[in-house]
Amino acid sequence: MTLGRPLTRRGLLTVSGAATLLSGCGGGADESKGSGSTGSAQSAPAKVRRVTYGEDPSQFAELRMPVEDSKGTVVLLHGGAWLPEYGVSELEPLADRLTELGFVTWNVEYRRIRAGGGVPNTLLDVAAAVDRLGGEGLPAGIAGRVVLVGHSAGGHLSAWAASRSPATPGGAPLVRASGAISLAGIIALTHGGDDPALADTVANFVGGRPDDVPEKYAIADPARLVPASCPVWAVRAEDDELVPADQSARYVRAAKAAGDNAEEVTVPGDHDSIADPEAPSFPTIEKLITEALAQAGG
Repeated sequence: MTLGRPLTRRGLLTVSGAATLLSGCGGGADESKGSGSTGSAQSAPAKVRRVTYGEDPSQFAELRMPVEDSKGTVVLLHGGAWLPEYGVSELEPLADRLTELGFVTWNVEYRRIRAGGGVPNTLLDVAAAVDRLGGEGLPAGIAGRVVLVGHSAGGHLSAWAASRSPATPGGAPLVRASGAISLAGIIALTHGGDDPALADTVANFVGGRPDDVPEKYAIADPARLVPASCPVWAVRAEDDELVPADQSARYVRAAKAAGDNAEEVTVPGDHDSIADPEAPSFPTIEKLITEALAQAGG
C-alpha cells in the first residue's frame, strides 16, 4: 500500500502498531551481533544485543549501548506502513548515530499487518517492548530516562505510547517516557482514516474505516487519547510527499486543548530524510531528544 505510487522503500508511508499478546514483558532469549547498518558512515558501529519481549519472531528489540556514560535511552519505532516487508533496519543508521553520540538506543521490532499485527496487536507489542526496558537482564538504569522517537508509522506509535493508560492496549506504562517525538507520523488517525491520501493505508492497519470500527480508532488514535503523560513534538518535513501537514497540526491542536505540552516542528527535507542522521534535519531531532530527556531531570 503506497499512497498512489509503487511500493518502494522511499515511497512508503510508515506507521507502526502493536499486537494482542502478552501483557507481560518476559525475558526471552538474547543474542548479540555486529551492527548491520549501511545507512550512515560510522567510525565503529555499536555492538547490537537482540532482546525478546514475546514469543513471536517479530517481538524483539535491538539494544545498543554507548561507550561512555549514557545521556539517556531513545526508543526507536520504525515505519513502513505497518507492512511486514519493512523492519528495524530502517532506523539502524539513526540508532548507530545516536549511540555514537552517547545515547542508549532500543530499536523496536513489532508485529505488522498480514503477519499478526494491526490494531490492537501492534499496540500491545509497542507497550510490551517499552516496558521490557525495565525488566530483568538489562543494564541498570536504562529505563530511568526514556524518550520515544518514531518515524512515519512509528511516529504514530511514539505519540500513541505517550498516551498509554489503563484503558489502552497493554495497560498503563511500567516505564514512563519523559517525551515523545513523532517524525512524519499519522497522529490524527481518525482523520487519516477519512482522508483520501491516507484512508487505505490507515484502514489496513486499524481494520476498517472510522465509521466501520469506531472502537478501534478510539484506542489507537493519539489525537483522541490526549492528554499525553509527557511532552510531544510533532515533527514534519517541509517537503513530505506522503503525510499531509494537517496531521501534525490537528494533533497539536487537540493536545493543547486537553492541556498538553505539545509542539509542531517543521524541518527541511522529505518523508524519508526526516529520519536520516546525515540529513539537515538531524541537528533539530538531536536537540529535541536532549530537550525531552531534560524533562526527566537532566
